[in-house]
Amino acid sequence: MTEKMQAGAVGRAAEDIRVALMTTAAAIPEVERRRGPAPLPPRLVLRTSKSDPGVRIFHIRDGKVEISTRLSELDEADAQLKLDVYRLQKGARERGIVAPRMVPVAAVLAYFLDAVRPAANAPDKEVAAYAALASRLGTLARHFGGAVLKDLTKARCNLYVEWRTSLRDARYREGNPDAPLATTASAREDLIELRKAVVLYADEHALAWHPKVHVPKAGPGRTRWLRRKEVARILWATRGRIWDAATNAWQVETVIDADGIPVTRRVLRPRHIVLNRKAIRRFVAIGLYTGTRNAAIRELTWEANEDGGCLDLDGRYIHRRGFGRDPSVGKPRASSRIARKFCAMATPWRDEDLEAGIAHVVHQTDGSAYAASPVCVWGSVIADAGLGEEVVPHVLRHTAATWLRIGRTDVRAAADLLGMSVQAVVRIYGQWTLEGQDTAADELGYGKGIKADVFVGGKRPKPKTEPKPEPTPEPTAPASPERVPAFAPMPAMAMSYGWAEPTWTGVPTFSTPTAIVAPRGSRRRTRRVTATRRGRQMSYLQRDVLKAR
Repeated sequence: MTEKMQAGAVGRAAEDIRVALMTTAAAIPEVERRRGPAPLPPRLVLRTSKSDPGVRIFHIRDGKVEISTRLSELDEADAQLKLDVYRLQKGARERGIVAPRMVPVAAVLAYFLDAVRPAANAPDKEVAAYAALASRLGTLARHFGGAVLKDLTKARCNLYVEWRTSLRDARYREGNPDAPLATTASAREDLIELRKAVVLYADEHALAWHPKVHVPKAGPGRTRWLRRKEVARILWATRGRIWDAATNAWQVETVIDADGIPVTRRVLRPRHIVLNRKAIRRFVAIGLYTGTRNAAIRELTWEANEDGGCLDLDGRYIHRRGFGRDPSVGKPRASSRIARKFCAMATPWRDEDLEAGIAHVVHQTDGSAYAASPVCVWGSVIADAGLGEEVVPHVLRHTAATWLRIGRTDVRAAADLLGMSVQAVVRIYGQWTLEGQDTAADELGYGKGIKADVFVGGKRPKPKTEPKPEPTPEPTAPASPERVPAFAPMPAMAMSYGWAEPTWTGVPTFSTPTAIVAPRGSRRRTRRVTATRRGRQMSYLQRDVLKAR
């Protein structure tokens, strides 16, 4: 049974190969024949098996070459199928058809780079993106220079990630000692471009097979967000202050003024550095109060244009996309409202820039726009603020989403305001935090909206009430036939209970007890005395009186 299944699989694979080769060969002209008689085509011949002389095996005879099929004369149909496959493969080689597995990776990368080349009149942004892609494909060609498509295995892709992360970041100048190492995310982006190149080459050349380029899984999502005191430290760092981690405060220094008096003041960066960081102040404000991405912030202008977004302070809107761009291309850039607080902050910026003839909101000291992310200036500001390297410009967008979540803003309204989907707000940008859980914790603790007599099984059954015990009658003092003098002294015990001395009536009688003035707590304890205890006290009092006689 297993042999039949294997034979069927071989037959199906051979049929697929034959169809693919015939389809490819139909578009290629015939090979020119040599002079002289035509050679015999490949054919099947029977030869005696070397291991078993009693068995005859089919061989494919092609000129002076014989290739064993390892099939006996009983399997003539399968041998004929192998012969057909061999003829098709030979014809493909004669016509210059290269097997998909043997296509050089360098040729695939060159074809992809030529396919995405921008037009001659393309804007500068597309030209810059093409240059960045050419640099990325050049890095891939350095590692996969002599490889073919069959070499693009999972192990080889993992080796590329290790090799790529040992190189310096390509965004820095070559030979810069301060340039950091490339990250795993950069290596993943390289492999993604390689996968696009392979798919494009396979589609346009009708390859019957192409490898699936392995791209490692992305690391854990970004969970860093900023609190207000950290944002304040960033803004103070843009003004030149330096955070001292040892003292957990701003750095200070003691100098002698002109009058010879020692003065303690904060350490500040030089003025030209502070002027260079002015753009970061605007960058932080826009990213924090609008949740806009890095690239969209750098493209913002004070007036509407085709290429980038704009700020409409009069109408309190931010348009993140130029009106000449296709909304379906790239990441979403929806328009949204902006806060009145931010409008009041940005109005002086607009008046100052328009008076100086500057179009972009975030610009360099000379008024030109940033062609790339200001990573150098941002890194120096974050270092002076005493924060870690994980605080990148995109953290501002996460901070905006997290603050909206802490403020218990409706998730749909938050998504519309930040220009993203509801799923992105919940799963990616809204970070977990203990802030904002007080109301939910109180609602859970007090069971808000849940009735006390309702539970899963229905109404709560009423508890069974036990019958109250009947009160015991108060005992009365027995009448004495003998007369008791009214002037007989009362025992100390009777006096302690507040009873008055008896008067002479002829029979032993007792006057009602007088009111006892006692503290509030004592009165409460007196009220808790039971009827049985009061009767017992009267019996004790009568016995004491009789003894005193």
